[in-house]
Amino acid sequence: MSEQEKTIPMPEMIDFDAPILDMNDVPVVSEEGATMRIGEACVNSLMAAIPDDKSDGVQKLKRYNLARKIKGSSDDEDYPTVHLSSKQKTLILGQAEQIWSVLIYSRIHEALEGSVDDEED
Repeated sequence: MSEQEKTIPMPEMIDFDAPILDMNDVPVVSEEGATMRIGEACVNSLMAAIPDDKSDGVQKLKRYNLARKIKGSSDDEDYPTVHLSSKQKTLILGQAEQIWSVLIYSRIHEALEGSVDDEED
């Protein structure tokens, strides 16, 4: 099989406990010394109050329920590994692009979609 014929399979399950890595692939650490996780960034994206947000109650409930799914059990500090639909991924990415820096958004995109390649050059 040639290099061009090889494809990278999209991940079925997303590990939300994975650390967010900086440009040198070193985990990002908060001022409190905690490693920032993909799940934490996604939950914060979904729960953020964004100025001029026109979401209705139904949309806000979808964001809340998805955030709870990503957060997992309240007894466990680790984020779970879960499957998300395309619509759920789109919802997270739409929120994340409004609140996060390029690095954090790109790492979320990479975790959800398996790549950060932009085919439009």
